[in-house]
Amino acid sequence: MQKSKKRNKGEIFFIIIILMSSTIISLKFFIKDSQPFGLNILEISSNSMLPIFKKGDFILIKKQQEYSVGDIITYEMEEDNKKYYITHRIIEKYGNEYITKGDANNRADPQRVNQNKIKGKVLFYK
Repeated sequence: MQKSKKRNKGEIFFIIIILMSSTIISLKFFIKDSQPFGLNILEISSNSMLPIFKKGDFILIKKQQEYSVGDIITYEMEEDNKKYYITHRIIEKYGNEYITKGDANNRADPQRVNQNKIKGKVLFYK
């Protein structure tokens, strides 16, 4: 009887997690640029952060008040009138600007990232 109660609690917890995840993902698809609970789910589009995560993995990010060296962040870039996101690690900090680098890359990114371009810090990936 005790095993049955423990299993039921575990099943209920699992169902709650699945429902919350489904709700967040659904909101992401129906509401452009939605950030339920301040969270955003993104898909990785390159292997620049190997071995941490690879192309096709999903990340969960959240905007922070401050970012530190070592944090993995997602920031917005604009090039040729196209906007896209980059997810790299902060390697240096200069006031409200940051130098970033993909873990699998040989050198740092060429541009500094201003804090107002940061969409969030990676909290979870899978």
